[in-house]
Amino acid sequence: MIYSHRSLLTLALLVLLVSGNAQAQQDKNTPSKEEVAALREKSFKLLESIATELNTLQSPENRARMASNLIESLWKHDEERARAMMRLVQEDINNELRSQEPRPVDDNTVRVFLRLRTDTVDRSAKNDPEAALEFFTATAVDGEKLPPEVAENDQAVRLRLAKQVAANNPEMALKVGRQSLERGYSRDIISLIARLNRKHRSEAQTLYKDAVEKLRGDDVDNDWRAREFAQSLVQEFVPPDADEVTYREFVGFLLARALELGCGKKMSDEDERTDFCEWVANSLKQAEKFNPRIARLSQWKSEGYDSSPLTLIYEELNELYAQGDWNQIQEIAAKYPETRSFVYVRSLEAARQTGDYEKALKLMDSLEGDSEEKQRMREYLEREQSRDNLDARLEMIQKELDGAPDNLTRSYMLIAQANLMGEKNRDAGLKLLNQANDFINTLKPGKDQTRLRIVLAMLYCYEKSDRGFAIMESLVPKLNELVDIAVKLDGYDTNYLRNGEWNMSANGAIGEILTGMSQQAAFFAWSDFDRAVSLASQFERPEIRLMAHLKLAQSILNGPPNRFGP
Repeated sequence: MIYSHRSLLTLALLVLLVSGNAQAQQDKNTPSKEEVAALREKSFKLLESIATELNTLQSPENRARMASNLIESLWKHDEERARAMMRLVQEDINNELRSQEPRPVDDNTVRVFLRLRTDTVDRSAKNDPEAALEFFTATAVDGEKLPPEVAENDQAVRLRLAKQVAANNPEMALKVGRQSLERGYSRDIISLIARLNRKHRSEAQTLYKDAVEKLRGDDVDNDWRAREFAQSLVQEFVPPDADEVTYREFVGFLLARALELGCGKKMSDEDERTDFCEWVANSLKQAEKFNPRIARLSQWKSEGYDSSPLTLIYEELNELYAQGDWNQIQEIAAKYPETRSFVYVRSLEAARQTGDYEKALKLMDSLEGDSEEKQRMREYLEREQSRDNLDARLEMIQKELDGAPDNLTRSYMLIAQANLMGEKNRDAGLKLLNQANDFINTLKPGKDQTRLRIVLAMLYCYEKSDRGFAIMESLVPKLNELVDIAVKLDGYDTNYLRNGEWNMSANGAIGEILTGMSQQAAFFAWSDFDRAVSLASQFERPEIRLMAHLKLAQSILNGPPNRFGP
């Protein structure tokens, strides 16, 4: 087997410091309900302690970042304090983004606070989307000062929030939709109309009519954004999903414009009007029953030209997969046979991410047609589900190790395989981890060795082996030394500090290591919470210590970690 830089990266992605994507099944040593309740109580106490210490931080970024994290974690436990955290984040963000001496938008600090703003919205929207929308509005930056891509992202976030509030506050969703429509055309507005249409037809049709009216006043001949939006509107909202009078008027407008440009007649291939004629004819070909005069454009119709009117269906299916609603997925797939291939692929992805192979297999069996594709997908899922024959796998692993070019590659391979093997056989997984440890000890001291030791410690902790904490207890003093050195070198290779404190933006090699540890704190927290908190208390810089405690507490509230899958 040949190991390139690409294959090494792939192996690294299977190991958590690089990927951070938990997959597959939660297995052994699941704590009891009483143990979980006790851990949650300890976590809330730790979070409350962190909240009281936020005012000791000098860096607005660190203060806002930790407060933003606390919003999500504390909301259901102490909503009043969580809302107080929102106000704190809002103040810090506004102070930075609306300073008297405006910085260019590509300034790193500005980028960090714009990201913090979006992160805070996402965290608070899980509990109160309306409050999240108010926060986003209260921290808005003058659109004229933002580059187009940042302004577009702002609009996307607003519309995403509008979709979340649509069910319970259609008036607010309509208001946001109208404001977004004034700024331009967006696919998210189409999705918002569809979302409103489910329970609040009046607001949906109001936004639909506004969109049609805007298109009637714009240059659909030459504006490609307007064309794409118009095509989605006319194809995806057909009566009764759209107001029939408005729909007929809209179709009539597009047809009249095409006929004005001469699309009812033949013209040479070189004529620049042909593009518009083809677009109108193919966009309207399913609307002919509402306006028979569309037949005058039949010469321009072509197969495969128009975008699929199933776009909204695919969007809804993705949402249902995110929610794990297999019953509705099955209903939609049965109703729209065209989505079968999409459903097969998404079911496979969902099964790998959640470990719910049984439901994915049942869903595939329930769908008719595409027998060959169905069989391929089914065989793949069954292979993923049954990871047996350990002796043969161990023999194969050892052969691959013999062909690896160096001990760094062997270390990555063994960690990835130990993670997979441990799911079925803990002893076999630990054996491979011990073998990986031997190879890691032969590596030259440096970033690779440190990262691999941390990954090794995480997997040992997952297997409830004391060796995990033993590794970390020997590493934390070394990490403190590296942080101290990085602080002294601040500004030479990268900026580790901001406002005199360690910034949490993963700058430089040391920043990446610390951020990777925080992202995978669950492995330590669920192995031994008290020991993990005590270990985190050994970080010498208070801002790093607070963040470590925060991530440990959050890990308990988020539930036990899962294995890492391919």
